[in-house]
Amino acid sequence: MVPGESVQQLVTENTSLKRRVHQLTQEHRTLQERLQGARSNLRFADKRIADLEAQLLEQDQS
Repeated sequence: MVPGESVQQLVTENTSLKRRVHQLTQEHRTLQERLQGARSNLRFADKRIADLEAQLLEQDQS
């Protein structure tokens, strides 16, 4: 045991840290989902841009 600290203080701090870990885990999960969505949107946009560029090239060749 750390000198000067009571068992109750350690239990309280441990509980607080566990809550913080849980909160950070939830935030991480939310950010991972947002990142996944952003990557999906980017892939869609890249494909759409490539399709539009192909259409422009076809029009130029006609």
